[in-house]
Amino acid sequence: MDKKENIESIIGLINNLMLSTKAHEPHPWLHLELTREQLRVMFLLSFKGRSSPGEVAASFGVPKANVTSIIDRLVDKGLISRQENPDDRRSYILSLTEAGKSQVERLREIGVAKIKGVLERMPDSALISLQMGLEALIKALEEAGEVNGCN
Repeated sequence: MDKKENIESIIGLINNLMLSTKAHEPHPWLHLELTREQLRVMFLLSFKGRSSPGEVAASFGVPKANVTSIIDRLVDKGLISRQENPDDRRSYILSLTEAGKSQVERLREIGVAKIKGVLERMPDSALISLQMGLEALIKALEEAGEVNGCN
């Protein structure tokens, strides 16, 4: 197999991985009373720490008006907070509340537990190969400036 075929094979395997992990059971987020857009805002704030509504909208490539109602609902649910922006009194800064942080962490833990259970069933030789491959992928991403260095 040449490099192009290897890359296509890896992309296919990643797609199969994503599809197979979704197929076995309902997504753990289905029980939440949150929309996909609300979850996206929460995970963005978890990653960034703080953000303005305009920055949230820009991250998703939508007009600011599109995120206003999403933000309002998350504030009403006590999952994010709004504070006045000290640099610009006309805007405000969004951040996760403790309840929001807890919710995001629970969702991450569910995902990690699922993957850990699968990894525990793999033979040691496969785990070593997978680890080496993932380390090589992360190194390539770092060299391309695509990783934030959050190991």
